[in-house]
Amino acid sequence: MVLGLLPAIRGGLGELARTGQHARLIDGYFRPYARAFEAVHYFSYLDETLDDFTKDPEVTARVRLHRGGDWHPWAYGFLMPLRYARELRQCSILRVFQVTGTLPAVIAKQRFGVPFVTTYGFWYGRLARSAATSALRRGVETLGLRAAAGVIVTTPELGAHVAARAGAAKVHLIPNGVDTVRFAPAPHAPRRARNVLYVGRLSSEKNLGSIVDAAARLASRFELQLTFVGDGPARAALEAEARRHNVAAEFVPVVEHGRVPSFLTAADAFVLPSHTEGHPKILLEAMSAGVPCIASDVGGNRAIIEPGVTGLLFDLGDPGALAGALARVLDDPARARELGERARARAVERYDLTRLVAEEIELLKRLARSDR
Repeated sequence: MVLGLLPAIRGGLGELARTGQHARLIDGYFRPYARAFEAVHYFSYLDETLDDFTKDPEVTARVRLHRGGDWHPWAYGFLMPLRYARELRQCSILRVFQVTGTLPAVIAKQRFGVPFVTTYGFWYGRLARSAATSALRRGVETLGLRAAAGVIVTTPELGAHVAARAGAAKVHLIPNGVDTVRFAPAPHAPRRARNVLYVGRLSSEKNLGSIVDAAARLASRFELQLTFVGDGPARAALEAEARRHNVAAEFVPVVEHGRVPSFLTAADAFVLPSHTEGHPKILLEAMSAGVPCIASDVGGNRAIIEPGVTGLLFDLGDPGALAGALARVLDDPARARELGERARARAVERYDLTRLVAEEIELLKRLARSDR
């Protein structure tokens, strides 16, 4: 069998590299795909080569990257099935990593009869920057969900949404996973200042000012050091807010995915205060590393954290709720340790990436064309 891979609209390894995530795709997905299929084709929107990102012989022997170019991404979504018609015809099934990238898969299905499976892991239309883009994304979503042979969802809530739009028979619940070997607990040297960590995009929907506000509220009780790992449009405002509140904050640019565990194991608490989340991988990684986790009580976070057992959830509508949750973790080392240990156990039990990717591969083979 031959597997074809389609990224999200505009996507490619270079786009993932800007947030340090390309290694996760290569190590966690490309490698097991290469073991399970005769050949793997990755159709990028970007002008790039696989050698730019990996020299792993196991990957390069079976994975072929088909480069994009200097095209408008939506236009290239139409062009790709024409440009790479021969390669797409060879595929037994296509795997689309986000529903926003289903346009070329729909065309390939219509022209060549290649079935496809897509992930619906987030309410993608909600984060569109304009009404026109939102409408376009919703249109592609509808088209993609209806044409897909199967839809992978990461939470039951998203599964219900897809079932209402495309039918329950297409829905397959496979949550995001974590490399539980790479993201494992490590000895934590106590320091006078407590390290509160966030890793991810610095943008308005992540609600990062709430972390600074919580630190300011707790300044008389704890010596805190905030660490923000990542980059984004909200960085300058966040730095200014930390200075205004006299809060110690370190801003670390985007790091390679392999370096994230060292930041997690140095943290006393991990905070994810977003206004909205799909099924956040970084929260799974923090749990797997045994870090006490505090997250906003929104759908994606709620699907992962069992309150008071594997972490704490706080109400976005209560201005003091995050500070209260953070104080409960920092005030009680024994409780913090228990939260971290239970989080680690839950990650190993439910979210081991190796097992979940194997489950996905079994689904892809079941839905693939038998003649290829």
